[in-house]
Amino acid sequence: MLRRSDRYVLREMIGPFLLALAGLTLFILLNIILSLSDLMVDRGVSMPMLLRIVLLKVPSLLVVAIPMSVLFATFLGLGRMVHDREVVALESLGMPLRRVLLPLVLAAGLIAVGDFAVYNWLVPASEGAYQDALRGVIYRQGIPRITSNAFFRGPNDQFLYIRRYDESTGKIYDVHIYDTSGELFPQAQAGEKAQLTLLTADEGVWQDDAWVLADAHVYGFDRSGVLLFSALADALTLPVDQSVAEIVSRSRTTSEMGIGELVSRVAQGWANGQRVGEYLVEIHLKMALPLSAIVFVLLSGSLSLAFLPRSRAVGVVLGLALVAVYQGALWWTQTLGRRGAMDPALAAWLPDILFGAFGLFLFFRVDRLASRDVWSRVRARLPFLAVTLMAVALFALPCAAAAPVHVDCDELFVSQDETVLRAVGNVSAAFEETSIR
Repeated sequence: MLRRSDRYVLREMIGPFLLALAGLTLFILLNIILSLSDLMVDRGVSMPMLLRIVLLKVPSLLVVAIPMSVLFATFLGLGRMVHDREVVALESLGMPLRRVLLPLVLAAGLIAVGDFAVYNWLVPASEGAYQDALRGVIYRQGIPRITSNAFFRGPNDQFLYIRRYDESTGKIYDVHIYDTSGELFPQAQAGEKAQLTLLTADEGVWQDDAWVLADAHVYGFDRSGVLLFSALADALTLPVDQSVAEIVSRSRTTSEMGIGELVSRVAQGWANGQRVGEYLVEIHLKMALPLSAIVFVLLSGSLSLAFLPRSRAVGVVLGLALVAVYQGALWWTQTLGRRGAMDPALAAWLPDILFGAFGLFLFFRVDRLASRDVWSRVRARLPFLAVTLMAVALFALPCAAAAPVHVDCDELFVSQDETVLRAVGNVSAAFEETSIR
């Protein structure tokens, strides 16, 4: 049961929390409006449509803004209580500093549950509506241009790759179709053993509800990769039930999926031998990001009570620094996890683990650290620390420059996510003193 002092501490956090949440949401929304302004002007979008698109993005912003608001609210609220010596009054009643932070930790847990509910159920629906509304604006001038090296998910468990698409003529080049349903080309399903079909073609034409492909090769495989069927056709017409624009619109992002759908995508990807790192990262992120609210309370609360002087401005600056470091670390680990360079679970949880471990350490030692006036000792050594950090930064700067790879070729294609490069014709590459031809 909460004491009167616990309720008082919680009330002191409500105002700063709402203020920080409103400020962060408004700041991010303004950046989104600025990023969409050129597109809206070019397409002649009305103000009501712009407001609708922006409002549909709000749930996605709240998922990120809520933990950050908890951080700033803790710094601001406890900073005021430290400044007015209310924390000293609580200590004089025999209340340890850990006990002062306990109601904030419990409140952060409830906020994390609500943030998870928004992330898992509200965000997929709002993000899907946002993407649909944005595509409607883009399609206002016709089917969007499909860039080189484009991957799409088609109907009936079909996956498509198109190296180049000429919008003016409707021609597609270097087509690869991976089918797991057997409905795209039933002839390739030899008996009951063939379960995978691979169709390749040098070029073709996408005509509404049919693909007209030239120089098509069809292969049928079983699950172990044994070739069971092959065929060659000078011209091949495949009826489909979707156009280019419709297949593009079906390419959903992970943010448009709840945990249930993401788990099914992972199971399907494992069965088909596909990369599922992006789905796994999103699954873990739906739990790790809301729980960062608890991590921020442990960290910011302990820092406020043990280290900070009686100035709320210092708390705001430190809060901004912590948010920048956390978001930078999360972005970096997410990228590594989605590209397979790091375990997906670790990629999502690593920032929480690092910040949480430090926060727990401070939480359990906050009374001892506060009694020793650690801040005065740290402040006396700030010049030495600043000089050391500058020396380390200057030493590491030359090492941070990446050695360029020089590539000569007739044609160079880069995938949309910049993870795949394809060089064609008279290819040579040089890296430092090593060259390949």
